[in-house]
Amino acid sequence: MTDARPRTITAPTLLAALFACASQPPAEDAAGDTAPPPDTTTAPTDAEGDEPAPLVIDAVEPALVDPDGGSQLLVRGVGFEPDMIARIAGVEVAELVWVDATTLRLTSPALPGPGEVTLELLRGADAAHSPLVAWSPTQIADARVFDAADAVTTGPPRVTYEWQRLTADIGDDWRVRDGNTLTWLPARGRFVMVGGWNGEPAPEGFSTVGPDVYPPENTSGEVWSSADGVSWTLDLPHGHPQFERRHAHNTVLWRDRLWMIGGDSHQGHYNHDVVSSADGLTWQVELGPGTTPPPWSERALQVSGAYAGKLWTVGGQDLIGEVDQQVHHNDVWSTEDGVHWQQVVADAPASATRWAGCGALDGLVEFQGRMWLVGCARYRESAEGHVMSNEVWSTTDGATWTRHADPPWQGKIWPNVVVWRDELWILFGFTQGDPQHGLPVGNANEVWHSRDGETWEALPFDAPVPGSHAQGVAVRDDLLLYAGGNYSFGFGAGRDKSAWRLVPVSGEPVSEWSDRGGLGLRARPPADAAGPLRVADAFGPGRAGLHFDGSTALLRLEDDAGEEMADPASAGLTVFWVARAPFSPPPYGWLESFNPASTVIGGTFPPSASAGFTDGALSYVNRSDLLDENDNLTWDVVHVGAGLQDGPGRVHAVGFVHAQDGALLALQDGVTTAVGSTDFGDGRAWSRIGGGLDGPSEGPLNRFAGTIGAVVVVPDVLAPDDAERLHAWARGRFGAP
Repeated sequence: MTDARPRTITAPTLLAALFACASQPPAEDAAGDTAPPPDTTTAPTDAEGDEPAPLVIDAVEPALVDPDGGSQLLVRGVGFEPDMIARIAGVEVAELVWVDATTLRLTSPALPGPGEVTLELLRGADAAHSPLVAWSPTQIADARVFDAADAVTTGPPRVTYEWQRLTADIGDDWRVRDGNTLTWLPARGRFVMVGGWNGEPAPEGFSTVGPDVYPPENTSGEVWSSADGVSWTLDLPHGHPQFERRHAHNTVLWRDRLWMIGGDSHQGHYNHDVVSSADGLTWQVELGPGTTPPPWSERALQVSGAYAGKLWTVGGQDLIGEVDQQVHHNDVWSTEDGVHWQQVVADAPASATRWAGCGALDGLVEFQGRMWLVGCARYRESAEGHVMSNEVWSTTDGATWTRHADPPWQGKIWPNVVVWRDELWILFGFTQGDPQHGLPVGNANEVWHSRDGETWEALPFDAPVPGSHAQGVAVRDDLLLYAGGNYSFGFGAGRDKSAWRLVPVSGEPVSEWSDRGGLGLRARPPADAAGPLRVADAFGPGRAGLHFDGSTALLRLEDDAGEEMADPASAGLTVFWVARAPFSPPPYGWLESFNPASTVIGGTFPPSASAGFTDGALSYVNRSDLLDENDNLTWDVVHVGAGLQDGPGRVHAVGFVHAQDGALLALQDGVTTAVGSTDFGDGRAWSRIGGGLDGPSEGPLNRFAGTIGAVVVVPDVLAPDDAERLHAWARGRFGAP
């Protein structure tokens, strides 16, 4: 054999290693995660090259397959060659990939039934055999098995979105800030973060001068970059001489360069300049200090963008001088080379074809052949004095503007406006609150998007990302990246140096999820909630999962009349699930009561037991027989482990076993741990998947965000050998650790 290329024998090649593919988010587009290429070692021969090595199977991991098919196995041994044949119980495998002479990956076929079976490898006349077990959780007595690959009723496809925290710490020497920009630079393949404000003294902030010194040193010219939003590099330090420090500027990608325009007045004068860079490392002052200044009047908080092959800047305002004398601009300027600018229109009164002077916005954008100004604001020293507009305007020439329908979102200051996935997006910003949606005055985590600039749709208002203003938001085809901003100061919750991405999730809305074992249990969305999305390849090719958005998605057990029903367990209770759970922090100030912050399995009110995740730990909340001093019900809360919700969310197979004597065991990726004892009353029951029953001060705050592959509930104590088989089954079906 001389062809050393990896080859698929019976179906398209698997593109990722067996378990690596399970860490991919269920996004419509890839989010930057790639698997290493397979080893292309050639098949071995003897010393003369005449005879192939003996065909031997040393190990199969896991040594268990689902009788319905779809389990992925890693086979180790010697003598493996391309063009081999593999069979399980005499049935040819659904997919076989030759990695090298010692490694095969295969996907099991559907089999006649459970029991002991044999894996057979054929290489010409040579054969090798290894015992396997065909098994699924339906073999556990009385098990309620909900499997995303089976008995799921769905509707027409749709897209939703998921926030994923990429890192909790941009860098030890990254100082929290707002007013930074963030831009994707394709030529370098990196996100570039520029500038920012932090009013504290060094090292926590930027300032190396006393608080009474004017001008203060509370802004920076730092430049950071990252290829993935996870690992960040300081490219230019605070105090470098290439351009003036600043915040509240614009950084625009135009003609394969970054163009930075304007900023603030924190140096005692305005950032009255235009600066550019091809790589984010070396910057050139095109107009400004040391050269010809820009032709517009000095100002701050202007809005810039690219449209029709030109670079544009509009609006802005005075920040120096008496407030009642400050001018708010609505003039429009454009350039074809970044240096020679033309005034398209001068400042003028607001009219039916002209927006009122304003700024404090990151993003003048091109959308559907027009240039758009989405929202705008006038800054005042007092937050209550900000004038914030929600008007939406567009133009084809920069001179005559068309006002579009008033959007449902409130006016805001320092939001981001971008174009992504053929839609307009406005993200975050400081608002005066929205009582209808329970949004207080201050930083909002609002995200709205529109296909036409006329009608708008909001992402859930209880998304896990922090509310913010003056943050950096960058667009790449497959994601939005969010880093820096006012949220990073913490406001009582501690400094926050995290970075997040937003990715699309394509799937089919679930209207019913039935028990795979044929027990007649049906889980459906209640009237006040939405169903999750079934994503066909959520855990890798051919491995489906149900994606829950952490806000609106929920399923509950229903009887034939459509009423919620409880499923009791009196002999003990075992809950087990396989899930990919991105980081989702408990809401700030939220006190856990009778549900985990991210409940996977919940119960009827008052719930007797709920299980899920809280701040990355496996969590179990159980109703106790003890009453408080006011004779109210109490709950025991158990947290086990950590890091189960990190990054975009790795796949975990976890759960709890609760015995009648109160003993509680945690099941975590194949490890069983005794975690103490908590009451077990009569009629332990569950009724919900993806959240707990809404209770006082909870509502959607306890709902699960992520993707569930399977839920198994047993109204008894799980036997140790069944626990071991459950884990092996999860590894093969979902790529769980």
